[in-house]
Amino acid sequence: MKTLIAYSSTHGTAAECARWLEDSMTGAEAADLKQSAVNPQPYDLVILGSSIYGGQIQREVRDYCKQYLGILLQKPLGIYLTCLTQDQAEIRHFLDYGLSAEIVQHLTAFCTPGGAVYLSKMGFLERSIAHKLLNRFLREQGLEALRDRKTDYVTLSKEKVERFARQMSGAAGETQELSR
Repeated sequence: MKTLIAYSSTHGTAAECARWLEDSMTGAEAADLKQSAVNPQPYDLVILGSSIYGGQIQREVRDYCKQYLGILLQKPLGIYLTCLTQDQAEIRHFLDYGLSAEIVQHLTAFCTPGGAVYLSKMGFLERSIAHKLLNRFLREQGLEALRDRKTDYVTLSKEKVERFARQMSGAAGETQELSR
């Protein structure tokens, strides 16, 4: 069973999840959509991954869904979104405003494995804005704000990604597709 994991990432969270999925599923190949848009036709199963950046699904994933809509609707399709929020209404907003209704309704599985704010990878201006937004988010969650502007904040869950891999493998009729 050939699986395509097509993703777009700004600072690496969606890419990290793509690697975890690739390691967890036999026959899986990860493709960075910022490098090239791989045709999903030869694959049996498609997983799309995107970080949420600026409150949106990455443009490359949105464009990929538009370009290959007809093919994607013929295959088991899963999506994972890396973001800090676990608020279901906010996550639903990302899906509804980032992807077509046909894609959202066709999903076989969906995953939000957490997210990360890699302040250490950002320039001064982006880091200052991200630090401020992160601290507002942390306070809203009842958590302590970060004082250091270079400390990364990571909530990614490998277990959630592996559970998503099992869901997708099961949906494709695979019984022994997961590897370790």
